[in-house]
This record gives sequence, C-alpha cells and structure tokens, in this order.
Amino acid sequence: MKRQPRQVWLFVLPFLAGFLFLTLVPMAASLALSFVRTDGNLSLEAVTWVGLEHYRDALEVDGTAALTESDPWYFGVLGGRPADARFYRALYNSLVFTVFTVSLGLCVSLAVALLLNRRARGMSVVRTIVYLPHVLGGVAAVMIWSWLFNPRFGWINQCLRLVYDGLDPLVMWMTGNGTGDWPVPAWLHSPLWCKPAVIIMSIWTMGPAMLVFLAAIRRVPPDLHQAARLDGAGAWARFRSITLPQITPAILFNLVFSCIFSMQAFNESYLLQNSSQRDGLLFYVRYIYETAFESPYRIGYGSALAWILFAILLVVILPLVWTSRKWVHDALSEGSR
Repeated sequence: MKRQPRQVWLFVLPFLAGFLFLTLVPMAASLALSFVRTDGNLSLEAVTWVGLEHYRDALEVDGTAALTESDPWYFGVLGGRPADARFYRALYNSLVFTVFTVSLGLCVSLAVALLLNRRARGMSVVRTIVYLPHVLGGVAAVMIWSWLFNPRFGWINQCLRLVYDGLDPLVMWMTGNGTGDWPVPAWLHSPLWCKPAVIIMSIWTMGPAMLVFLAAIRRVPPDLHQAARLDGAGAWARFRSITLPQITPAILFNLVFSCIFSMQAFNESYLLQNSSQRDGLLFYVRYIYETAFESPYRIGYGSALAWILFAILLVVILPLVWTSRKWVHDALSEGSR
C-alpha cells in the first residue's frame, strides 16, 4: 500500500510532462512574444520590446474617421474606423458563426437524442450512423461539402431547383409568375451565403453532443415519467418539467465546449476561402494563422491576437459557469444533502 502513491505518479507523469511542455511552455512563449516585435526573425538581435502596442493596434478605433456606406454596420457600433479592420471582421464572423452553430447545433442534437432514445430493433445501428459524420470529418468531408454547395452542379442547388419546378404550377396559378426568377443561393461563392453554408456543415457533425444528451436522457429516473403520466402530463409537459431540468448538466457541458470549439474553427475557413466571399469566411483563428505564419510573419502580433481570443472566451464562458448554479440541476448533489 505504501508503494501506491509512487505508482500513481508514474501513470500521471506522462500527462504532466505533456501538459507542461506541449501546453504551458507554448502558452508562456506566446505570451512573451505578444509583447515584442520579431519581424519574422526570432534571433535575439531582431527582437524589439513593444509592450502593449500589439494589443492597442488590434483594439484601437479611430473615432474621428468618417464612415462610408461600404463599411460594415458594426463599425458604427464601435464608434469609428478600426485601426485593424480585418481583426474586427474576423471577430464578427467568428461570433456570428458561434452563435448560430451553438444554438442550432444544441437544438438539433437534443432533438436527435430524444428520437434515438427509443427501444427499437436496429436503433444501435442508427445511432452509429448518426455519429459517423464526426468520425469521418476532416479535410475530405469539407471538400465533399464544397462540391455539394457548388452553385452550378451541386446536389443542394439541384434539389432546390427540383422543388422550384414542383411548386411552379401552384405559384403560377396563385401569382401569375412562375418560379423561374426565384434565386438559388451561390453558397460558398457569396459573401451573404458562405456563413450559412459553413453553419450547415458544422451542424452535420453533431455526434458528440448528441451522445452526451443521449447519456443524460438515459440517466433520468423512469419513475418520474411514470408518475407524471399518472397525473395526466403529456409528452411536452414531461419534457419541459422532468427531462429538461434533469439534463441541464449536459446542456452546460455541450454549451461550454461548443462555444470554445466554434470560436476556434479553422479548417472550413481555410479550405473554403475564395475572393468572391470578400472575407465572409475570415474566421478569427485563420486570421491569427495568416498574421503569424504568412508574410510578413508578424508572430508577436499573432500571439497578441491569440491572447485576445483567450480573454474573449473567458468573458463568454465564465458567466455561464457562474450562473450555472441557478439553472443547472444536479440530482446527485441534491440527493446527498
């Protein structure tokens, strides 16, 4: 028994070493780099201390600059023209992507989990198929989606045209004009439709959140549902009053991690970018990559952008955690009181 602590440390040591050298040391290095200018050269002779200059350059807004009609609407909210307009463009794109991906993704994954929480033959196979998109994700899946969203021969627009053709007689009878003039989205080749396309792609890989919800739903005591049925409660009333409060820990878990991963989205933005989007898919992490590792290699400025993202995630996540005591129902902790 006396040797057990040493054995435990032997098992924990690889993780601690990896966490130290692959996480803490790079974080400390990036924090130090955010206060210096390197000009692409990491030799000590080329390093210049600039303090908070990188942070000021990213966040600074010129309130005296006149805005034009071509400027995005959030420049008016900022109160002027930013010194780094692409920084705010990337931040805006990532925030919009995160809001829609997290909200729609959680709703869809919860709905699918409720549908899969049934005892039926072959249900395990259906659950595996639903989870497969997450396993098969990556560059190959992104490229397949780019082909599906092709505005000329992609299957999605082909299906839209078939729907238009089916509605054409009815629309012609009601309005006198057919569906020939109805627009078909350009998707990844449009600054307006590129973000909805990527949001749809992200919701498609909802397997992990669905599994967490499914496990939480299975953990709800069946006696509560039986008692509610005896009291005459319908399906919606049982879901609202029993299932939903019982799975709030899973909702918090999926909400926090979905926000973090969505704000760090990179693959779709990097692989699907084109000039016709007019930076519509310029996500924040891609902007960090372009700033730090593409000419002129502003590694210090890119490190500052990374720490600004860290601060933004703290501002988003900490209130969720702090307020979770008011809306997260933990049956285990309440039962032990």
